Amino acid sequence: MTFRTVPNPHGAASIGRPGDAGAARTGPGATRVLLLNYEYPPLGGGAGIASAALAQRLVARGAIVDVVTSRPDGARDDDQIDGMSCVIAAANLTLYRVWSRRRGVHQAGFLGAGSYLLAAIPVARRLLRTHRYDIVHIFFSLPTGALIPALPLGTSPVIVSLRGSDVPGYDERNASLVFAHRVLRPLTRWIWRRAARIVPVCESLGELACATSPELRYTVIGNGVELELFRPPAISNAREPAPVRCLAVTRLIERKGVADLLRAWCMLERGRYALEIAGGGPDEARLRALAAELGVEREITFAGALPREEIARRCQRAHLFVLAPYEEAFGNVFAEALSAGLPIVASNVGAIPSLVKHGDNGLLVAPGDCAAIARAIRDLGEDPERRAIMSARNRTRAETTLSWDTAAGNYLSLYAELIDERREAAL
Repeated sequence: MTFRTVPNPHGAASIGRPGDAGAARTGPGATRVLLLNYEYPPLGGGAGIASAALAQRLVARGAIVDVVTSRPDGARDDDQIDGMSCVIAAANLTLYRVWSRRRGVHQAGFLGAGSYLLAAIPVARRLLRTHRYDIVHIFFSLPTGALIPALPLGTSPVIVSLRGSDVPGYDERNASLVFAHRVLRPLTRWIWRRAARIVPVCESLGELACATSPELRYTVIGNGVELELFRPPAISNAREPAPVRCLAVTRLIERKGVADLLRAWCMLERGRYALEIAGGGPDEARLRALAAELGVEREITFAGALPREEIARRCQRAHLFVLAPYEEAFGNVFAEALSAGLPIVASNVGAIPSLVKHGDNGLLVAPGDCAAIARAIRDLGEDPERRAIMSARNRTRAETTLSWDTAAGNYLSLYAELIDERREAAL
């Protein structure tokens, strides 16, 4: 399914007028949502994917959704943007893509985030003055939540979805992020107070946010996964001969613990295990050099950033999913591995233990413990029967708990609660 931005000669999308696509998007009783996120496929990571999946599921349930987001570098205003796997009523979902100076597809940087805010303000203001939105839904308290003071929100309830890096204390290894949170902490607190509800993607992230704002009122709503895209292979490959193929899908930044995977590979039998790392990031050159220094470069493949469809295919060819980050909120890649039926070796941080039960559908280790990572990979790598059992459990768990339809339903219930509170307050 494809859908289009509405062209505008000034670099953003024009607002609908009677008779055009924007004005035609009406329906009696339909919930109208303005969704703001500086990341949206093909830009960004898990939060961008979540924004697109949620928007499409909301539309499928009868909502009208407008999204103000960044556009890919070099994209024209009238370029088509690929949709995701769910078929939607394109007339009820409009992307307003504004220019921003991003560092890359998966990296915005402070300049990319700031330029998005400047470009998004006039578009969002015109939308709010043209339409009466039932809900304004913001992904990331910072940078996106910084739009709030500049917008004529009126009585529309505001939801702010917390994703991880927008919460102080989440990534203590990123010095620039730590400094930014220290300086902007008063703004973060104000954004959270202004919102009608804060929605962390997992309970541990909500608890971390309370360290900054103890009175915080929040509701946890987790992500889903594209169950039809990420699915096990038709024929199990658990008993295929060596090498045991391991897959990691991640941004190449320090907190993801990729260097620990490389060090763990030194402790595994040479030629018995192969690791493919899908993803890009600022640490790629350093990690390639480390692999060469450790003498494991022949067993490690850096595949670079891949389309999600290709990642799904790589999941089907792998025997194990391995990644031991130091911090993780929900962890879309773990949910996708779960859905693909991959046994998982991961760290026991953030929301990962809510997806991976140690010994049941994967093995959990302490982050930074390279010997434990190697031991867990060896334990599962040498036991194809155990991997086959975990694979079946993981797919069943994904089908039971990780539907995007369930997540959309939870958001719609929250929307209805906040809309009712607004109406009661107006009486």
